[in-house]
Amino acid sequence: MAKNRPKHVRSVAQVARDRVETFHLDPATAERVRDWFATDGVEAVLDGERSVALVDRDSPDRMLKIKGAGLYGGAIRFGTVHNSRLKAPVFDFDGRMMEDVASGHDVAWLGGASFQQAVIEYRVTARMAALGIPIVPCLGYGHVEKDGRRSWFSVFDWGPGWTTVRPPEVGAEEMAEASERRSRLLVDLARRHDLIGYCWFMDTHGQGYLVKDVHPFRQADPVNMSQLSWVMQLIFGLHVPTLSAMAFARRSGWTDLPQDYQGRGFRGALADATTAEHEELRWKIIAPYMLNPPAAFDPGALHAALSRNRIASALLDICPDQYARY
Repeated sequence: MAKNRPKHVRSVAQVARDRVETFHLDPATAERVRDWFATDGVEAVLDGERSVALVDRDSPDRMLKIKGAGLYGGAIRFGTVHNSRLKAPVFDFDGRMMEDVASGHDVAWLGGASFQQAVIEYRVTARMAALGIPIVPCLGYGHVEKDGRRSWFSVFDWGPGWTTVRPPEVGAEEMAEASERRSRLLVDLARRHDLIGYCWFMDTHGQGYLVKDVHPFRQADPVNMSQLSWVMQLIFGLHVPTLSAMAFARRSGWTDLPQDYQGRGFRGALADATTAEHEELRWKIIAPYMLNPPAAFDPGALHAALSRNRIASALLDICPDQYARY
């Protein structure tokens, strides 16, 4: 199926140049980023609701992506929060859900990013790159200020023609294979490197897949997390992109996702995980303990519920020994 044509946009100056500050960018890159926020008419390609890829006339094979560049290529709506209503839970030592509002977008101004999103994206990208994981390079981050308000952004090395792995650009089986591949990556990062979160893939159309969107990751440690919270955080990290891919498929009118698609999103934890087991996880763990936590929370009841589901039970088993058991 033909790919969607990129939408070209031009910047509209929204702040003075001295109100743009960048971190970790080389001078030439920082200048290009400042131009986007402070100059009229800078050419870019729109990439989602709040990101643009800057066109480099001197280096046609290289672009710069700014995430938090403004709403659909226009201005950042200072004073209006995203109001995404996305749940971004974190879990205390007992496994009880709390909400990480910054990761869920809702302390970011519309068209921008939060302080947390920008910095975590940069740090986690550097960590994964050091581990040898192919990932979209995050070059740095920064902020813009207007009327006493501050909005953050992150900056990435980018390639023309790169596309997110999703329908209709890829077929149903390729989506399922990517979901299983992501599952193995997420479980490996949690077990071997104490990084728990979720991400997805960018297709470079010639140089393979690159990991993208790593701002939801957290650094796990056995002082602040137990086996219960480690498992709950990883379940959420496996669940969100699995559910998101199903939503992409529905919006694209797909009817041919493999029947085992949902289960494949959890096969990094359980080699034969099934759709039925994910559905059970959704309604016995995710809905009652992550979306609407019970008023009378009991870690013993949570542990029992996790033990009854094969996916969750497998995660309890593979959780590293340094995380305390209930």
